[in-house]
Amino acid sequence: MLTEAYLKENFIDAYFIDNERQNIEVLSKSEDGKKAISTIIPWDTNNVSFEALKTVISVDQLHERTHTKKQEERKLFEEQVMRIAKKEGMIFDETKLDTSAYGSIVKLLFYDNENGDHLFALKLALFEVEKIRDSENIELKKALRQSKTKVDALLNALKIIA
Repeated sequence: MLTEAYLKENFIDAYFIDNERQNIEVLSKSEDGKKAISTIIPWDTNNVSFEALKTVISVDQLHERTHTKKQEERKLFEEQVMRIAKKEGMIFDETKLDTSAYGSIVKLLFYDNENGDHLFALKLALFEVEKIRDSENIELKKALRQSKTKVDALLNALKIIA
């Protein structure tokens, strides 16, 4: 059981651990200060540990800390997924471009023209190019948007850049 006196000296952090926000994980230092101790307590105004927790962190701070922790966890998760995907060759890593990638690029651009998702993705990528995005040539940008094939999209993009 967590007490007010113990938490005043040893409190580290607290946040909800479930979506319903009914359970709280409280991190505190061990009495010798060498370990972190995790204690799960219920959100219950009749619970002595919950009442003790409220003396070191407000309910608003508890909600804010939960939100921040979830954001931090999401960011770490996304970074890990990207590292694994790059390692497994599931995504294109621009920093490790070698000449063998050009064959894949050519196949992607000039074959499988029936794939509308590829055409859409190509157009999006082309509009991220600064010279295309910032171009004032409305007619060529319109032509790029209306391109029916990847080759037409590339031709229109090159016209804008040239």
